[in-house]
This record gives sequence, structure tokens and C-alpha cells, in this order.
Amino acid sequence: MFRPYIKKTYILVLVAMINLLLVYISYQSYSFTKSKDYELKIEAATIMKNALDLTKGLDNPKHIDRFKSGLVGVDSTSSQMTTKRGFLESKVATTNPNFAAVFIDWFSAIGISSDISNTPDTVAVSMTGSFPGANIAFLAACKASNVYPVIISSIGSSSWGANQIDKTWIEIENTLINANFFSYRSKAFSLGGDNDQLDELPIDIKQILENKIIKNNYDIISNDQMQGAVNERIRKYKEQSSNYKAYVNIGGSSASLGDSTTNKMYLPGLIFGKDEAIADALDDEYYDEYEFEQEIIPAVEYFLSEQKIPVINVRNINNLCEWYGLPYSNLSFNDDNVKIGAGDLFGVKTKHRLSVVWLSTLTSLALIAWLAISSIIQVNNKMKEIDNDSII
Repeated sequence: MFRPYIKKTYILVLVAMINLLLVYISYQSYSFTKSKDYELKIEAATIMKNALDLTKGLDNPKHIDRFKSGLVGVDSTSSQMTTKRGFLESKVATTNPNFAAVFIDWFSAIGISSDISNTPDTVAVSMTGSFPGANIAFLAACKASNVYPVIISSIGSSSWGANQIDKTWIEIENTLINANFFSYRSKAFSLGGDNDQLDELPIDIKQILENKIIKNNYDIISNDQMQGAVNERIRKYKEQSSNYKAYVNIGGSSASLGDSTTNKMYLPGLIFGKDEAIADALDDEYYDEYEFEQEIIPAVEYFLSEQKIPVINVRNINNLCEWYGLPYSNLSFNDDNVKIGAGDLFGVKTKHRLSVVWLSTLTSLALIAWLAISSIIQVNNKMKEIDNDSII
């Protein structure tokens, strides 16, 4: 029995399936607009990922170390050298290789040149053991951007950071230097923690950590007076350069940011001064006891007020991840958002790419037109056959 294509079930089903496929392709399509410095961000993230291949041999707890970085430490009850309680989510989030791209964003905003033919821009840096992931993210960004960091570190660490006596920031830094991966070595170490002297820890633990600094041939910053410790840091920075492009603070060093009260004035991210509203509020609330604290000027204030250079303040990791579209909590991680180049930091995805939608639409219309025209031709040919048979 004669049936044109338009009346054949399998043809109609095939056409319908093809159209459904075209709808799916159109729905899933997207256009991607690269962010500024996209290639540099990818390079920094890749450098960090390769660095983590070296540090993962430190064999830290893998069940909580999502990126197998070897940089996630232990809780405060499992470590004698822990300075204070830290947030596990923050420590894990900074081991994401994409975190290195955040520094590229800041470097770009400051105007740091990434041209390898130029003399490298120099930045002053304060690191602690609390955020080894953020430390390496910063170093990866420096390597990608041709930036020279002058680093002063603190060996102390809050929980979940480099807070194991045999796996401090000294061991991590030396692992990367000995592998010839980074050439950036801290110019000096302090103990860190309360008053930059680990006053919250037992004397025997302090002595072990101090001996570790000396044994590894680092200059040690040690002063009974807090302002003296700050001044020693500033002197070290001045010895290395007189032309810093920025000051980078990673963690909550008391010598860098001040005590737990004053450090609130320095917001996370790229800043150009302390938050005056918070400063005024602190004056009102803590006037009696805060008057003495104001006499101590942390290193960050020296760079902001006297050197008049911007500060990159890496704290409050939950806020930074939210602002830059990076996953933070364990539930927010998935296979897609941990890939290198994932997230709005690298560019903007716009759903339903117009060229794909139009191509799919034209393909669908062409298919329907073919079905209709082919069926009409078949019917006309059949009618001619009938007419010829009737004449005969």
C-alpha cells in the first residue's frame, strides 16, 4: 500500500527524535566570554596544581584533603603546636588550584606587569603556617606573573593548617624549593601566634619550633616587645627593596595585622586603607583598653600609611570564595567546579549560544521542509502513475 514519507510512522518518529536532539543541543549550548588575563589565570592555576603534586607526598589526612594536596593538617586536639581554632573549610578551599587565579585578579587591579621582558615587580609578603594552600596559590601567581616576593613567614599555625611539628610551613617551603619548583625562600621566620612569640604555647614546644627555624638556616625575628617584632619585620623588608608594588598578608599574623581587635579594621581582599567605620566603632567600644593598643602599629599600617601602597589581605576565605565564585563548603564542591578554569573568575558562560540555536532551528526547518516536499513529490509521482494506468 502506497504511503508517502509523511505518513510513515518510522519516518515521523525519526524526525521527532532528531528535533528533540536539536532542542537538547540548543538548551545545553553556551557561549564563553573569557575574563581579563584568562590565559595568565589558567597558567597560575596549572602551576599550583603541579606544585600540589609535590606536596601531596607529605601524606596528610586524605579523607578531608579534597585536592590531595598534603596541605590539610589536623585539629587542635591532635597537635601541640596549634595556635588557635581554624576552619577546615577555609583550609581546604585554599588548596583549590583555581585559588591562584584570585591573586592574578588582584595583581591586575594593582597594575603589576606580567611581561617577562621587564624587571619583575616586587611585593612584600607576610605568610603564616595557617594557610599553606593560599601561600602556594600566591607563589604560583608570582611565577606566572613574573613577580618577585620578599617573604617573611611565621611558623605558627591554627588548626587544619601546617600545624604538625614535622610538617610545618618550613618543611612545605623546603619541599618546593628542593624540587626546584619555586625559588622563593622566606627571608626570615618568626614564631607567630600571640605577640608573634607563640605565647599561647608551652615553652618546650616554642623551643622546638625556634630550633627548627635556626636549624634550617633562616633568620629569626624575635622580640619581647610586639612593636619591636613589627619593627624588625619592616627593617627586613627595607633591606630587600625600597620600591614595593604591594603588601600581601596571608593569615592572621599579629605582627602583620595587629591583635584580634585591631585586625578587624583591615578587610579581606584588595584594600587601600583601613575601614574607618570599623575603626571608629572600635574607638567607641574599646576606648579604655584600646588606647594602649593603638600605640602598636602593625606592618600592614606601615605599608598603607607610610609607603602608601595597596594591600592584598587573604583572610575570611569564605567571603573571598563567595566574591570570586569559588566553592567553599564541602557540599559546594562538584566535579565541574574544581576543574582548572571553572567559575566566573575565568569568564562568563551565557546559556543558549545564539549560533547553535539558529543552526539547530534551521536544521529542524530543513528537515521538516524535506519531509513535506519529498512527500508531495511522492504523491505527484503516484498520481501520474494512476493517470497513465487509466489511459492504457
